[in-house]
Amino acid sequence: MLRNYLTIAWRNILKDKFYSLINILGLTIGVTCGLLLLLYVTDELSFDRYHEKRDRIYRIVSNITEPDKINHWRDTQAPLAKTLRQDYPFVENYVRFFPYGRVMFRRGEKRFYETDVYAADSTVFDVFSYTFIEGDPKTALDRPGNVVLTQTTARKFFGNQPALGQSLQTNDTTFYKVAGVIEDVPKNSHFTFNALFALGPNERQADYWGNFYVVSYLLLPENFDTKILESKFPQLYEKHMASIFQRMGIKITYELQPLTKIHLHSKLDGEAGGDIGYVYTFAAVAFFMLLIASINYMNLSTARSAKRAKEVGLRKVMGSLRKALMAQFLTESVLMTVLALTASLIFVALLLPFFNTVSGKEIQFRELLQPQFLLIALAIVVFTGFISGSYPAFYLSSFEPATVLKGSFNAKGGSFFRKTLVVAQFSISLIMLICTWIVYQQLNYMRNKDLGYDREQVLTVDYQDGQPRDRYNALRTALLTNPNIRSVATASSPTSNIGGRVIFAVESNTGLKEMGFKPMGIDHDYLKTMGMKVVSGRDFSADIPADTTNGVLINQAAVKRMGWTEPLGKKVLLGGLPQAGQPSPPTAKVVGVVKDFHQQSLYSPIEPMIMVYRPNNGVVHIKIDAKNADKTVAFIGQKWRETYPDRLFEYRFLDQDFESAYRADELRGRVFTAFSTLTILIACLGLFGLATFTTEQRVKEIGVRKVLGASVSNVVFLLSKDFTKLVLFSFPIAIPVAWYSMDRWLQHFPYKTEIGVGVFVMACALTLFICWITVIYQSLKAAVANPVKSLRSE
Repeated sequence: MLRNYLTIAWRNILKDKFYSLINILGLTIGVTCGLLLLLYVTDELSFDRYHEKRDRIYRIVSNITEPDKINHWRDTQAPLAKTLRQDYPFVENYVRFFPYGRVMFRRGEKRFYETDVYAADSTVFDVFSYTFIEGDPKTALDRPGNVVLTQTTARKFFGNQPALGQSLQTNDTTFYKVAGVIEDVPKNSHFTFNALFALGPNERQADYWGNFYVVSYLLLPENFDTKILESKFPQLYEKHMASIFQRMGIKITYELQPLTKIHLHSKLDGEAGGDIGYVYTFAAVAFFMLLIASINYMNLSTARSAKRAKEVGLRKVMGSLRKALMAQFLTESVLMTVLALTASLIFVALLLPFFNTVSGKEIQFRELLQPQFLLIALAIVVFTGFISGSYPAFYLSSFEPATVLKGSFNAKGGSFFRKTLVVAQFSISLIMLICTWIVYQQLNYMRNKDLGYDREQVLTVDYQDGQPRDRYNALRTALLTNPNIRSVATASSPTSNIGGRVIFAVESNTGLKEMGFKPMGIDHDYLKTMGMKVVSGRDFSADIPADTTNGVLINQAAVKRMGWTEPLGKKVLLGGLPQAGQPSPPTAKVVGVVKDFHQQSLYSPIEPMIMVYRPNNGVVHIKIDAKNADKTVAFIGQKWRETYPDRLFEYRFLDQDFESAYRADELRGRVFTAFSTLTILIACLGLFGLATFTTEQRVKEIGVRKVLGASVSNVVFLLSKDFTKLVLFSFPIAIPVAWYSMDRWLQHFPYKTEIGVGVFVMACALTLFICWITVIYQSLKAAVANPVKSLRSE
């Protein structure tokens, strides 16, 4: 029986090739998009799941509550994890990562900068699952002076030769022995590194509870109730931290984040990761694309109902049961879906490199061949095949044989249902179009918002240690001989990524008060180089040496926080309040107020900050002219190498740093835009199917109208009017849903664009225009047809 169904289904597909092509094309687009989005979602959900003990690993998160602000940091104090292991036996193990940042390694003449370098406890390979290529994970980091490299890092220095036991030198002339080489940390990891040092004396002896700079993880028993450990944290604060923070009104608590939830669920200050909201969104988009493709099949199948009515009548007369007819039509839809799936797998293979570029992923085609993915593909076939074939099967099998064989069959039945499906299609498409529009409005807003400084044509170079900075003045003098270099300055951190907070004692209305501020060391050229404005007082001056100890600059946010009406002259202790037996920190006064500028991306609000005058800092900022930029950069590189012959010259532009902060949302926006466009395309195919159905059923009516004098434009307007109504019906459905969704999405941004009426007007107008373009072909075809042919049988 099944073979018979398949044979008939195949013949029907070949019988009307154009109809079949349109049907398969719509299903292919839907299934292809569904598979690509499914790959994206699967990759997002796979983060950190390759670790064998993934369900037992937790990251410690610090919640710092100040009198006027709550901070959520991934960093903890160095002794925290170690203390938890010692005090609570149910903590089975711990790992800490101490950041080294960007380090220059050298071996002979080979020198490379490596980013994401850390020192780690030797337990790292007991807790996390990393594959060793060389070395023993049990002893790799058990002694100071050892280093473990990733495979890519090892190949830079040793090629395909064994690296185990070889030596590498760092900036500060320290030699490290390669004690292990591991496979590169998988891309689907929330935390990556290129090299791990064994803990040195400084890290091993770190026991101060006042600094937050270490990333800490715990290994807990299976099915452990984390609330048991979290209930112990207040005791920890009283025992180790109250003496440091309580006098400042600062409370510190911790929470435990399951490893597998960090990427998608963590929303910590300054941490860029995934977003479970996007996973839900893309999963919904995949579902709706399959649904819209199924709706297309329904519309196109019912559009051919008149052609198949006699077939159904004859088969019923010959004794065919209704359930057999339904099985036949369902077989056709499933076969169509199987053909679409086959084509989709080919398209996915061809489009995957492009999709990876657009989405920023590194998905391999072999992931399509995984058993779980093949099962999902089979489920898509079943779902799409039965959903798309259900209504045609029910509708076509319901024809009365006597009616259709007499020739009095009217195929207009079910038109309300078909029109409802089209309204649903265009409602979904319009929602996606509006959302895409607002996403790009927000991204453009963040790109173009005034940051409080000029990021264009600012080149930055990082020092790697303090030794070469005493030659900075020589470098600056040499650079300024080039007329294309406008200004040179130093700062303690990049302008686009100023770090954490430091405690200062600041004059308030009730005396000196300890509070946390973002600190920054700058020289007297920094504000000029960055185009920042002093709104009150003055800038630092090289002619006033006392500025190095007696002067500070603050931003407007600091003035607002302190409630000052006249900030100039206010006292600031460059540290906390003096404690018994400790020397008093230097006392400075506010000499100027700088207009607020964004110290990080627009995902973070502007924070109160204090700038201190330091002649030499860790980051060099160089403002250059746009003309002859390549030659100017080459000149800078030459002077850098002359000044620091033992240092590599590596630079970046500040606007590139700024753009990289939004890269994740930019990539998601591209994916969303691409699939929004394809959703509209699939919806247009559905509209084309309904236009085909309508013109087929009204061909005699159109013939009569033309005989009675109706013009082509009259007929086109008549047919287009009905479709226009359908699209117009989608507007009041789509607009509230899109507005609500995007309003909630924008709440995640401290600085956001406004959702204007223009977005909805333009999106609706574009949708209506696309509708008219879609139906005009069928309308014109019917309007210019010879009425004699349509009326010949009357």
